[in-house]
Amino acid sequence: MKKYLKYIITIAAVGLLAYKSVYFKKLSEVKAKTATAFDAAGFTQKIWSEQLNTKLDSAIELTTLIKAIEAAPADAFNRHTNALAIGNYRNAMVKLNAEVKQVNEDDVLVQLPFADSMLTVKVATEFVYGNAIRDASRLVDVKDFPNTNDLNSISEELNKTVRTTILKPFKQAVKAGDKVVVTGAIEINKAHLNWSEPEIIPVRLQIVN
Repeated sequence: MKKYLKYIITIAAVGLLAYKSVYFKKLSEVKAKTATAFDAAGFTQKIWSEQLNTKLDSAIELTTLIKAIEAAPADAFNRHTNALAIGNYRNAMVKLNAEVKQVNEDDVLVQLPFADSMLTVKVATEFVYGNAIRDASRLVDVKDFPNTNDLNSISEELNKTVRTTILKPFKQAVKAGDKVVVTGAIEINKAHLNWSEPEIIPVRLQIVN
C-alpha cells in the first residue's frame, strides 16, 4: 500500500511540474508580436535611398568645422554635431577634397591644405563600425526607438552598406596620387580635441582624376 501511495505522489508531482512549465499564448498575440518586429534592414535602406544623399550634400567642410570649433566650441558643437547619447563624443557629417598619399590595408591616408600646412586624414576602409554614421546623419531620433537593440541594428546596417557598396569598388580602384572627394562621419571627443590624423568613416567616395 505504501509503495502504491508513493507511486501516486510521484506521478502527481511530475504532473504539477509539467503543468507549471507549459503555458499557452493566443496565436493572434504571437502573430502580432512578429508583425511588429523592427525591420532594421528595411528602415536603413529607406533612409539610405531617400534621405541620406541630402545630408551628404549639405555636409560641412572638415576644415571649416575645425575652424568653427577652435573659434567657438560650444556653438560649433551645437550647430554642426550630433549624438544620441549624453557624453563627450559628438559626430558630424563632413566632406573634404584631398589627395591620396598612401593606400594601406585598413585605411587610406589623404592630405589637404589647412592653415599653413597640410592636414592628414585617415579614411577608414576596413574597420567600419560604431554609431558615427547613424548619429552624424541626424536621421534617427532616440525617442522613436526605446529599444537599444533597434538603434544598434540601424548602425550595423548602415556600416554594412558602406562596406559592401561604397568601400569595395573604391579599394579596388584607388591609388596614391589620386584626387578624391570624401564625405562621411567623423567622431569628435569634446574633452580631448585632436586634429592629428582624424579618422573619417566614408559614406560617399569619389575619385575625381
